[in-house]
Amino acid sequence: METGNTGKTVLIVDDEEDIIFVLTTALRKHGYRAERASNGAEALEKIKALSPDAVVMDIMMPKMDGNTANLKLKEDPLTASIPVIIMTGKGHFRELLDIREGVNVAAYLEKPFPISLLIEKLRSILGER
Repeated sequence: METGNTGKTVLIVDDEEDIIFVLTTALRKHGYRAERASNGAEALEKIKALSPDAVVMDIMMPKMDGNTANLKLKEDPLTASIPVIIMTGKGHFRELLDIREGVNVAAYLEKPFPISLLIEKLRSILGER
């Protein structure tokens, strides 16, 4: 079900092309402008260029993992307020427990998750109905 154009930009960050494809397709179907990055370092560059409304980021990635990218994002006053939804595979649940206290993470999603849950969390975080 398409919901029109929300006008909101969401950056999807994952090193698995199939996950990026599924999530960007679903977000676009729900009216979001979906952008993509394949690792934390690329995500930080794109975040500075795009100023997305939210970021959905995997934890385990090459070059720079999601935890490190989120820490760097929150250290920069220009990007600190961008909400981040962290996603992880079931085998990586321990990483969720290892995220440092005080790091602002808007939500966690454990793969696999229903697209409806992602949309629900985004709408809540972005103040949409």
